[in-house]
Amino acid sequence: MASPPGAKSLNYERALQAIGRLAEKQRLRDVCILEVEGGIVLQGRALLSTRDAFNLVSRTRVLSHEELDQMIREL
Repeated sequence: MASPPGAKSLNYERALQAIGRLAEKQRLRDVCILEVEGGIVLQGRALLSTRDAFNLVSRTRVLSHEELDQMIREL
């Protein structure tokens, strides 16, 4: 299947490496990565420590192609 005109080609190996690094920095668990038209959606749960207990909090981050390119350059 041909890509639509102007579609961004993604190097999945490098992109997943950069996304994995971000997920590790944010200490995410139960991660879901979804490619969408404008970039990547990263969703997971982070362990949040409060005075009383630990809670898992849902986190979602939308990464544009430009943000992803920058993250890949920083690898």
